[in-house]
Amino acid sequence: MPGLTAIVLGSAAGGGVPQWNCRCRICAAAREGRVRPRTQTSVAVTADGDAWILLNASPDLRAQILATPALAPRDIAVPRDSPIAAVVLTGAEIDQMAGLLHLREGHGFDLFADATTLAALGANPMFDALPAERVARRVLPASGRVAGPGGLVIESFPVPGKRPLYLEGGAADTTSDVIGVITSAHGRGLAFVPEIAAMTPIVREALAAADVVLFDGTVFTDDEMIT
Repeated sequence: MPGLTAIVLGSAAGGGVPQWNCRCRICAAAREGRVRPRTQTSVAVTADGDAWILLNASPDLRAQILATPALAPRDIAVPRDSPIAAVVLTGAEIDQMAGLLHLREGHGFDLFADATTLAALGANPMFDALPAERVARRVLPASGRVAGPGGLVIESFPVPGKRPLYLEGGAADTTSDVIGVITSAHGRGLAFVPEIAAMTPIVREALAAADVVLFDGTVFTDDEMIT
């Protein structure tokens, strides 16, 4: 895609494949080598091949970075370096942001998320390991565009979702995640929707405007996990 390059770092739901404590037929097949193991969902995007944006920071992020040459340090003149210039969070789920703790070794980057997700991060002292003076917090609007590094534009739009389990019990149990649509200066776009509870006209319009769509494919029926 001219002007926009994306690398799928992981494409599994929470827990990955195989999940550490699961012996369903898929996880069993992965342990036996009949199904390819998959890490949890995260994507890397760039418009210039130099500055990369991570879409969500999965718990598997360290292994994903080590397996991706494009994300390796490149400046041999300094002891610490990374082409990761920003992280975009689509929500406050553990599977979406726990990997931020792998990025705590002194590297500066921008952290984009909606106000609710940034508040969840700010309320957890573990994420103080990413001080704001080094990891700048950038608020994504409920619907709108902001400039990202390397010529990318981050467009956010509301998607129906469910509050993370660790946040339930306070406000209402439903909320809207902010999902990023990444576009380059050439107008090519990638839509990233890793979690959704229902299709809406806003979501349909956003997906129709994208050249590539990476969409929540965890289950095909509402009772699939139960059955």
